[in-house]
Amino acid sequence: PRVDDLWSDLKYSARMLVKNPAFTAAAVLTLALGIGLNAATFSAIHGILLRPLPGVEAPERLVQLYRRWGGIEFGSNSVPHYQDVRDRTGDVFESVSIWRFAPMALAADGQTERVMGMLVSADFFRTYGVPPHMGRTFIPGEEDVGPGAHPVVVLGHAFWETRFGADPGVVGRTLILNGHSFEVVGVAPPDFKGPASFAAVPLYVPVMMQREILPGSDLLEARGWNSFTMVGRLGEGVTVARAQEAMDALLTGLREEFPDDYDNQVGTRLVLQNEAGIHPMFAQASMAMGSVMMAVVALLLLIACVNVANLFLARARDRRREMAVRLSLGAGRGRIVRQLLTESVLFAAVAGAGGVVLARFATRALNAYHPPIDGPWSFSVELDGTVLLFTAGISVLAGLLFGMVPALQATRPDTMAAVKGGGDDRPGRSRASSALVVFQMALSLLLLVSAGLFIRSLQGATEIDPGFTDPASVATASLDPAMLGYDEAATRALQDRLLDQVAALPEVSSAGLVAWLPLGLSNSDRGVGVPGYEFAEDERRSIAYTMATEGYLETMGVRVLEGRTFRRTDDEGGAPVMVVNQRFAERFWPGESALGKTVETAGRSWQVVGVVETGKYQSLGEDPAQFMYFPQRQLFDAATTVVARTQGDPAAVLGRIRSLVREIDPDLPVYDLRSMEDHMGFALLPARLAGIVLGLFGVLGLTLAAVGIYGVMAYSVSQRRRELGIRMALGAQRTQVEGMVVREGMRLAVAGAVLGLAGAVGAGRLVQGMLYNVSPLDPLAFTVVPLTLLAVAAAAVYLPARRAARADPVRALKSE
Repeated sequence: PRVDDLWSDLKYSARMLVKNPAFTAAAVLTLALGIGLNAATFSAIHGILLRPLPGVEAPERLVQLYRRWGGIEFGSNSVPHYQDVRDRTGDVFESVSIWRFAPMALAADGQTERVMGMLVSADFFRTYGVPPHMGRTFIPGEEDVGPGAHPVVVLGHAFWETRFGADPGVVGRTLILNGHSFEVVGVAPPDFKGPASFAAVPLYVPVMMQREILPGSDLLEARGWNSFTMVGRLGEGVTVARAQEAMDALLTGLREEFPDDYDNQVGTRLVLQNEAGIHPMFAQASMAMGSVMMAVVALLLLIACVNVANLFLARARDRRREMAVRLSLGAGRGRIVRQLLTESVLFAAVAGAGGVVLARFATRALNAYHPPIDGPWSFSVELDGTVLLFTAGISVLAGLLFGMVPALQATRPDTMAAVKGGGDDRPGRSRASSALVVFQMALSLLLLVSAGLFIRSLQGATEIDPGFTDPASVATASLDPAMLGYDEAATRALQDRLLDQVAALPEVSSAGLVAWLPLGLSNSDRGVGVPGYEFAEDERRSIAYTMATEGYLETMGVRVLEGRTFRRTDDEGGAPVMVVNQRFAERFWPGESALGKTVETAGRSWQVVGVVETGKYQSLGEDPAQFMYFPQRQLFDAATTVVARTQGDPAAVLGRIRSLVREIDPDLPVYDLRSMEDHMGFALLPARLAGIVLGLFGVLGLTLAAVGIYGVMAYSVSQRRRELGIRMALGAQRTQVEGMVVREGMRLAVAGAVLGLAGAVGAGRLVQGMLYNVSPLDPLAFTVVPLTLLAVAAAAVYLPARRAARADPVRALKSE
C-alpha cells in the first residue's frame, strides 16, 4: 500500500507540475539558481581541494614528505636527501619519488617555445601507479646511471593531443629541449594530468637530466639545495604513524653523517596526498575560503527556498477547500502532508536537473580560466558522481525545507468554512508568510554584508603599499639564456647588452635586471649567520632574497632609507655587498645603523651597503618580512627579468624588448611580457576572485530578496481586496491605504534587517583573517548594504500597495 500511495502521489504531483506552468516556472527557476550555484561551488572545491588525483592508483596510500626547519613547516627536498629516503626506508615505503616544475625551451618547426615541464625521478610514474597510454615510462636505469646518460621524455596526454595532433607515431621521435636531443619514450594516460590538481604537465624528464634542463646549477649533488616535492607510496598495511617513526629515525642518522646539512632540520612532516590540497602551506586558507564560498551559496539556496516556500504557501491557501474536503472524507493529516511533500520534492528534483545544467556551464568557464601567471595551469573541475550525489542531496533537502511549512499549514484549515467556500481571515493565517519574509531579509542582509566586506577587501588589497611605486608604468619581460646552452660568461654578456639597449630606449627612463620579481611564484631563501646575533632554537634562519643589477631598485621605485643601492662596479672583482630591507635591519641590529654590518650566507661574508623600505614579497597579506638583495654580478643566475620604467604605454616597450632579444638571438624565447600591474594580478587573484564571485552572489541574493518580498506583498494585497475595498468605501484615502500596506511590509523588512545585522557581525569576525586592509565591521559595508536592501524592500512593498490603493472599491466588493 505504501508503494501504491507513493506512485499515486508522484502521478498527482506530476499533474500539478504541468497544471500551472507559470507557477512551476517561477518555482523551478528560482530553486534551480540556488541548487546550480551550490553544485558549481562544491564541484570547484571538490575538484581542486578534496578529490583524489584522477588516474592515480590507491591515492589514499600516497603521502607528501616535507623537511621541517626552524619556522618552516613544509620545506622542499634535495636530490641527495631524496636518495637517502628512497634507499633507507624500503620497509615502510613501496616507492618514493620527487618532482619539480622546470622551464624548458622546445625547438620544433623552426620555432623555439618555452614550456613549463617537470623534472621527475625514475620511480615517479610507479609511485603514482600510472601506466603509460602508449610506449613506456621511465626505468630505474634512467636514474641510477650517471647524470645526462638518458635523454628521454614522456609527453603529457593533453600536450600530445594539442602539440602533436595525437600522432600515434610520436614514440621514438626526437625533441630538442634546451638545445639537446631527447627521445620520446611514452605518453601519459589521459586521466592523469600530473601530481598537482591545478596543472596539466606537458613534458616529464628524468631528474638525472637536470644539468641539461637547468644548466648553471648542480641539484644532483647539492644536499642543501631544496627545490623538490617528495612523495612516497606507503607499503601495504603501513600507517602514517609508522612512516613518521621511520623518517624520524632516518633524520637522526643523517644528522650524525651530515651535521652541517641537517643541523637546522627539526623534523619531517608527512601529509596525506588526499589532504594536501593545492599545497599544505595553503591548506588552511584554501579550506577557509572554500567554507566561505559554500556558506554564501548555502545562504542563496536558503533565500531561494524561502521564496519558493512563500509561493507554495500562497498556493496552499488557494487549495484549502481541496484539503478540507480530503480531511472531511477521512484522509489523515500525515497522509496529506506526505502527498504535499512529494509535490515539493518533485519540484526540487526538476529544479535540481536544471541546476546541474547551470553548474555544467559554470564549471566549463572555470576550466577555461587561466591564472595571470606563466605556467601549465589547468583546472580539472568535473560534475562527477560525488558532485551529482551532493546535488541530489541538496535538491531533496531543499524540497523538504520549502515544502514543510506550506504542507503543515495546508492541513489545518477551518474544515466547515473551507468546504462551504468561505474565507479564512484569521490573523494567524499570515504569520508563516510574515516569518518567512523576516527570515529572508535576515539571510539576504547577511549575504550582502559578507559580499560587501569582500568587495571592500578587494579595494583594500589594491591600496596596500607593495613597497614599489606606479606598477602600471613598469614593463617586465623574462628570459633564460641557459636553456639554449649559454655558459655564464655568454649569459652575462647577453644580459649586459640587453640592459644597455633597453635603458637607451627613448620611452624608458630607467631599467634593471632581477632574478625574481616580488609577488610571483618564483622565490627562494637562504640561511644566514649574523655575527653577534644568537638564534633561538626554533627561530627561522632562512631569509628570502633575490639578485638584481644596478638600476633595479630605482626602476621599481623602492625607497632607500639608508646608504646606497648597487653600482656596476659591484661585480666579481669587488667586495661582496648587499642591500637589506628595514625589517631585516630592525631584527638583527635594533637601534643601530645597519650600514657596514656583516651577514654570512652563500659561503661568503657580505657587507650591508644600503637599507630600503620593507615591501611585500610573496603575498599582499603577508606580515612584514625580512628580505635581502644581492648584486647579480656577484651572485649569478641565468634566468632573469628585465624591468623598465616607461614614460608611456608599457605595451610598446614590451614589443621593443622582444625585438631587441630577437636581434641578439632569434631562438631565445622571451616570456611573461607584461606590465608590473598585470604581474600583480596573481597576488590580487584571491581578493579579486572573492570580490567578483561574492559580489555576483550578492546581486543574485538581492534580486531574490526583492522578488520574494514583492511576491509575498502582492499576494497579501490580493487576498485583502475585500478588506481594502471596505476601507476605501468607508472613506479611507489612497495615500492612507498605501501607507498602511507599506508600513506593514517595512516592519517585516526592518525586523529582518536587524536580525541580519546581528548575524553579519558574527560572520565578519569569522572571515576577518581573509580580509585585506578592511575591518570586519567596515562602516561602509554595514551602512550602505542595509540601506540599499531596505530601499529595495521599500520599492518591492510600494508597488503592490500602489496597485491596491488604485483599485475600484465597488469592483473589489463585488468580487467577493
